[in-house]
Amino acid sequence: MIYIVEDNSEIREMEAYALKSSGFEVGAFDCGKSLDEAVKARVPDLFVLDIMLPGEDGLSILKRLRTQESTCNVPVIMLTAKSSELDKVKGLDLGADDYIAKPFGVLEFISRVKALLRRSGMV
Repeated sequence: MIYIVEDNSEIREMEAYALKSSGFEVGAFDCGKSLDEAVKARVPDLFVLDIMLPGEDGLSILKRLRTQESTCNVPVIMLTAKSSELDKVKGLDLGADDYIAKPFGVLEFISRVKALLRRSGMV
């Protein structure tokens, strides 16, 4: 199971479609609050987080995921329009396992997901 948090519905649907087409089960959310409810029911194998979200931003969600026992070791990919070197370093230093800047290639996105799951032993 892969959880996506992306407030742009078109991007969220495209990410979910690409992952589902590659054989993954996907949960897609538009904010951190929706994600929190889903995590209580089922912890995923991977998170894909945008940074710029309504309410709580993706970096705050990342920090919280890294402090919770149930999610501290779940891989996280930041997929965001914030593409400066400083943004990337901040995301990685806060605990993201990978960082993809928008716009992004779908094939590369799927390959990075597969590689991260393979390295984490989830696939």
